[in-house]
Amino acid sequence: MRISASEYILFCNPTEQNVERLHELVPEIELMLDGDAWDSEEEDWQKKIVRLKNSRVPFTVHPPAWDVNPAAPVREIREAAAKVNRHALEVCRELGVKQVVYHPGYYDKRSRFSRKLAWKRSYELLEELVTIAKPQGITIAYENIGGPAVSLFTQEEYIHALDDVDPCVKYLLDVGHAHINGWDIPEVIDALSDRLCGLHLHDNDGAGDSHLPIGQGTIPWEDVFASMKCLSPECVFVLEYAPGTPLAALEVGRELLREKLY
Repeated sequence: MRISASEYILFCNPTEQNVERLHELVPEIELMLDGDAWDSEEEDWQKKIVRLKNSRVPFTVHPPAWDVNPAAPVREIREAAAKVNRHALEVCRELGVKQVVYHPGYYDKRSRFSRKLAWKRSYELLEELVTIAKPQGITIAYENIGGPAVSLFTQEEYIHALDDVDPCVKYLLDVGHAHINGWDIPEVIDALSDRLCGLHLHDNDGAGDSHLPIGQGTIPWEDVFASMKCLSPECVFVLEYAPGTPLAALEVGRELLREKLY
């Protein structure tokens, strides 16, 4: 079983320090290429990548997420989304990382913009990223994002979102996002089990994306764990807790996963 923690819990702190602290608690780490710690010039990025590579920690990579929308109706915003996603793949190449998250984008349901066109734009960038990732053996982890007002997909649409997409793209189910959208999480896991490469694990009350530790919200975890037991051992379980959460919560989450899934 692969247990990881997102760097999000220490968001905006120096990356190398985050890695050192998190690796004391979990075997793997999902780097977040976002926030103050990554807002630097290319030369600084290269130095950071060398130090991370020397750490020999197993990583997955999460590209920048704030203000990034591949489905945006504004061309310049889509171009920025393409740039940061391509950059994330370059970081994967330099670190030897084999999994990178893809956020398909948002659609404001109150707007008059075309939802169909938003889908098309999101898939256009995904197709471009496939041409970069596939030759390098990198898996693109397709995450469900956003709450009911801005999510591109219903539960059923998400289940079929990759039907015609290259197999190097797999699903990464964010259980917290699924919960605030009212999805049946075990049903989604069961439907996607053959193509799931990861889960983002955190809790909430169904109303907001609060990224609470497992068990502190209203997600039916016993049912979720029952479905998780059937997943491939290569599926990575990422504890994605909110900034400021005590790091001890990661240790509790790690032991809970071992207890429930072994």
